[in-house]
Amino acid sequence: MSSTFKTAHPTSRLRARLFAGALTIGVLASIAPTTGCKPQSTIAGTEIPDTEDNRQIIAVLERYRTSLVSRDAAAVLATAHPTYYDQAGSDDPSDDTTYAELGNLLRRRLAQLDSIRFTMDYVEIMVTGDRAVARVWIDASFRFKPILDSYGEPRPSAPYQRVQDHSEFELVREGDTWMIVRGI
Repeated sequence: MSSTFKTAHPTSRLRARLFAGALTIGVLASIAPTTGCKPQSTIAGTEIPDTEDNRQIIAVLERYRTSLVSRDAAAVLATAHPTYYDQAGSDDPSDDTTYAELGNLLRRRLAQLDSIRFTMDYVEIMVTGDRAVARVWIDASFRFKPILDSYGEPRPSAPYQRVQDHSEFELVREGDTWMIVRGI
């Protein structure tokens, strides 16, 4: 009695094993994203991770923004830390602003405005210990009050200005509160 049992060629068996292995890896790779780690949630309307620090930082920046829109210099100043210092983006020390000068500067500039539209989109917040940097996209427009000449007549000047630009705020945590040290 002879048996006609044929065995597969060794190369065919190797191909079958490789195909089965590749199929298993493909199935596992397609399942892994749905069963893996849950992505970190973000603060509504942003791509900013939802952490307590990030929420507090955005709250401070929103107080700054709404105070600016309502032209409340004292409320804007309340978001600044006593160590506030801003170089205004230049190497010229004559345009630098300290906390001691900030209140008068805000009152003067806000008094020149009829209206403000000011929005901020939060791009990135980086927290390192008690310091943070917030990068934002600002879209703002300002309508200026007329500037009067010595006869009380309005001088020709641009009554309106629009600003769209990236900006950066630096903040420091003092106790449980975040305050702005640069960027106003």
